[in-house]
Amino acid sequence: MTETVLAGAEAPAAGRLRKAAARATVRRTYLLAVLRNLGCGSVTTKLALNIYAQSGEWATVGRNTARRDLRDLARRAYLVPAEHHGIRFYTLGRDSNPAHPVRGVRKLVLESIQMGSGEWTTGRVRRTWRQHIGTHVLRMSVRRYLADLHRDGYLDRHGDDASRRFYTYRAEGEGR
Repeated sequence: MTETVLAGAEAPAAGRLRKAAARATVRRTYLLAVLRNLGCGSVTTKLALNIYAQSGEWATVGRNTARRDLRDLARRAYLVPAEHHGIRFYTLGRDSNPAHPVRGVRKLVLESIQMGSGEWTTGRVRRTWRQHIGTHVLRMSVRRYLADLHRDGYLDRHGDDASRRFYTYRAEGEGR
């Protein structure tokens, strides 16, 4: 049996996703507040799990969720990732309210494309993007970004009829 959604009403799945994202944001904010109050030098997944266990509300949070929360806080520059003898940990960032790192990443990726040469595939751009922001980027987001750069005249698209599509940088004065 299919469920019909009335015009103007939101689908139940969309509401659940929004609530889950809001819970994750609250959980991460709580973790950051406790870490700042502790003033600890290094933050590990084990410490994050201990903090969640003592909270009561998030006592059942697993290791992967704690890692995801730490990575997200690092991506937003609240934590600074570090590594010592192969052990990954984080330290508290100096800025208490940093700018989101994704704001300037598109410009950095375009500069990387301009500086680099050759074929730019979705995978190559994803690796470059990840180097700049330190987190996963969806393939669809990169495809859309490359299509936007092609539409704006920065890139030439090749392989429309083939199974492999790639882009090359269009030098200044070549039709832009």
